[in-house]
Amino acid sequence: MTNKSILKKVAVVICITAALWFLSPTMPLQKVKTQSVVDNSVVKTQIAPISIHGATQSLEEQSPFKNVATNETAILVAKAYAAALSFPAYSQPLAEDDFDRLNPNYFNPQTIPVDESGNTLTASLTKFRYTYPEPIVATISGKNISNARIELIDLASENKNILAVSDFKLNSNSWQASIEGLTDLPEQLQATVVAEVNENTVTMALSLKYVNAAAIMESIESVKSRDADMVINAQLTTREKGLYRVRANLFDANNSPIAYLSSRQRLEKGTEYIELKAHKSVLNGRQAPFYLSTFVIELMSPAPGTPKRYGTSKVGKYLITDFAVSSLDNAPYELSLQEQQRLELLNKIADDG
Repeated sequence: MTNKSILKKVAVVICITAALWFLSPTMPLQKVKTQSVVDNSVVKTQIAPISIHGATQSLEEQSPFKNVATNETAILVAKAYAAALSFPAYSQPLAEDDFDRLNPNYFNPQTIPVDESGNTLTASLTKFRYTYPEPIVATISGKNISNARIELIDLASENKNILAVSDFKLNSNSWQASIEGLTDLPEQLQATVVAEVNENTVTMALSLKYVNAAAIMESIESVKSRDADMVINAQLTTREKGLYRVRANLFDANNSPIAYLSSRQRLEKGTEYIELKAHKSVLNGRQAPFYLSTFVIELMSPAPGTPKRYGTSKVGKYLITDFAVSSLDNAPYELSLQEQQRLELLNKIADDG
């Protein structure tokens, strides 16, 4: 194999991977470990595959490098990337089936069999990531549950210390338990459900995160038109300086999704402001009222090996009642230099075969 051929394949992998990253939704993947013990038998531990959009994928299947170094794939990715660039990266169309973007903090309920008759126990948390001082709320459902409890466990401790315990209470057709918010919880947490089902003890281990907010969105200060963008100005209180990303979803009055908005900006510690923008290309044919919700605030990782941190929002839903889409310019979105170069390179790779 010549050096030129090797370099070409490397370029294909890099460019297509970058394009796939751009096209894919941004959501922390949830890996949940499920454990069951029945009749005091040996503990059986299984790692559940990651589930996205209701589809189950193994880690191998999720690899962006699998079968990408082909001309056909390059052509498809180039076309998809070009279509995505019809809209600015900060203002992408949002559809009903964009599950990850519509539910960025979703906890995937876990179900395990509890006997040979096919009966099951299902456990769920209200979300995957909690922010202090939110309570951790869990539900379980199934037949013949006599009692149950939830234990919050520090996985990093030598003896797997139990940090808090709460009993489940029967409410309608499901059992619910709540653990009050705690400060300075370790990163490696596990919520263990211990239930008595048909006089057998069944346990389920659920992964979660509990964080202290790096920033708080205090309010939406204004909504105005600027060139071809509807500009939403948000006020934040940041607890440390760094590169922040704020994301939100825009809906119409019928709760139909319109656009996924995203903004990155370096902010200092204290009271700061950041703008979310909806481009006219996603607002064509629409009219107010609109509303913003599903806010996600992130302090991006400052260095490799350092995890990103999350914030929280006091604004759950913000209604935009009097904005005129007709006030926006009709100029189409102009690609940035980086976007132009990336698209040209993808097209060249596809054309060269």
